[in-house]
Amino acid sequence: MKNMTTLQLFLDQKDRVEPLHIYYTFSERHKYIRNALYFLSYALEHNLNVLFLEEDTVYQEIRVQLLKTYSSEKVDTIMYQDSMQFYLNGKQFDADRNSEHVLSLLTPLLEKGEHILIWGQVLFPSENSLSQLRQYEMNCDKFISEKHITSVCAYNGLTIPAYVQTELLKTHKYFMTDDEVTISGLYQREHLQSFSDHDRKRIANIERKNRQLIHDNENLCEAYEIIARKKKDYWKLLKELPIPILISKDDTLVYANERALADLELPPFENIKGESIFNFIHFTDHFLEQKWINTLQSNQEFEMKEVELKLENDSIKTFKLKSIFTWYKESESILHVLIDLTPYKLLEKKMIRAEKLNLAGQLAAGIAHEIKNPLTSIKGFYKLIKYGMGKEKYFNIIDDELDRIEQIANEFLILSKPHSDIFKIHSISRIIEEVKTLLETQAIIKGNDIITSYPEEELLIKCEETKIKQVFVNLLKNAVEATKNGHIYVTVKKQLDFVDIIIQDEGCGISKEALSKISEPFFTTKEKGTGLGLLICDKIIENHNGMRSIESTEGVGTTFTITFPLTKGQQTYIPVDPILYNDLSTHV
Repeated sequence: MKNMTTLQLFLDQKDRVEPLHIYYTFSERHKYIRNALYFLSYALEHNLNVLFLEEDTVYQEIRVQLLKTYSSEKVDTIMYQDSMQFYLNGKQFDADRNSEHVLSLLTPLLEKGEHILIWGQVLFPSENSLSQLRQYEMNCDKFISEKHITSVCAYNGLTIPAYVQTELLKTHKYFMTDDEVTISGLYQREHLQSFSDHDRKRIANIERKNRQLIHDNENLCEAYEIIARKKKDYWKLLKELPIPILISKDDTLVYANERALADLELPPFENIKGESIFNFIHFTDHFLEQKWINTLQSNQEFEMKEVELKLENDSIKTFKLKSIFTWYKESESILHVLIDLTPYKLLEKKMIRAEKLNLAGQLAAGIAHEIKNPLTSIKGFYKLIKYGMGKEKYFNIIDDELDRIEQIANEFLILSKPHSDIFKIHSISRIIEEVKTLLETQAIIKGNDIITSYPEEELLIKCEETKIKQVFVNLLKNAVEATKNGHIYVTVKKQLDFVDIIIQDEGCGISKEALSKISEPFFTTKEKGTGLGLLICDKIIENHNGMRSIESTEGVGTTFTITFPLTKGQQTYIPVDPILYNDLSTHV
């Protein structure tokens, strides 16, 4: 108690008989504890009755300090009441109930003529009405003045709204902060009279506006926390995403994560920051690159499922690219997301090669049988001609059989031809007929009949012919293998701007369990199958903006439906020159 405080000087200078009603607004906890400690010490030192209204944790902290100076018997003379139970008692703030509570505690002492000190941190939840608090303080001021009591009403200045503090200054003669005590400039006795209708309306309006402000403030705080949290998560995501991320503002590079620098083989970010984004993303297709630039500069988003980019070391990688609008450092920017597809494209090529080799092996037997038949005919007619028994019609038959051999060889060589990735316009009916030619012999061997049905109108699609043929060879071959002594129907139908190719067999069908796994890599029901055929077909169909569906019933058969968008124009058909393909294995 050696350090003199303003409160200590104030109490020492005042006549104990004079009533003191002090409104204390505190903002620093350690100073609040210091002032409360002195107030209680003052009461104990002068053997005065003191009522202390506080939370239990605060009281126990102060009690420990008091026991360093006073005996426990002396400290126990303090009348302690838990502030929560005293002011609220599980209910809202009630002026009349709290006033009666104070009166019941102090009346026995006042009847003996003893002087009383009161210290209380008044709990005033924001949802309670200001009128109740003001009424309570008016009652207290009147009671304190009549009974000559010294009272400190403490309020947390960090939580009590300014308009409430203004009202409290009107009902307390003295105003105290953490460091000084002074006379309240707003205190007047007339403020203690009953509320007028005008006052009630004014306070009610203040309360209503305050509740709205509190509600708005809570919403703003919550929104700010959410934004701050999302911003933190956003930057963490950008930094740690395992895909290249670039951000540009006004075509200028402002951010690049580590993965972007690595995958695009760029210099350190500090060396390229502020340069044009178009200096670091180079398309192999200049027309497509200009389209990308024009799209961004016209404030539109851009997406390419596959695009080849030329890197600084002249190597080429395949990426999926998406440029979308975002917000970066208080201004609108463009987020460029790239996904490196290069490893998958290499794997895809290997898978296609493996499947084509598998197809080639399976087709070889059928093709050999198909070629053997016309060769036998040719050989027989040749002998007849050799021995002078020939006629002109034999030459026509030989020509027909040679044409048949050439057609089969050409179709087989087309299938083995490396993919060009050049889309041209082709007749879907012609493609299917040429695939049918390849598989007819294999179907006949199993006692099957391939029946095709086409609309009168020529239906054209834009495609890479070799890949589309690979799809139908795979699906039709599966139908042939699954069917014995039955029919395989291939039906082409026009559906608005699309064409449906329906392949229906009368085979053994597929179980529900196998049907659910049929699109999985390496899943096969065949003894020597790779499990890649349908996966590759799906990839080719997807790259042609097509769709594939399947229906199957065990013991009944399976139906595949392939859908492609139709196109207009003149179909392209370039016959394959067998001389260019001497060895199938060289080109598969």
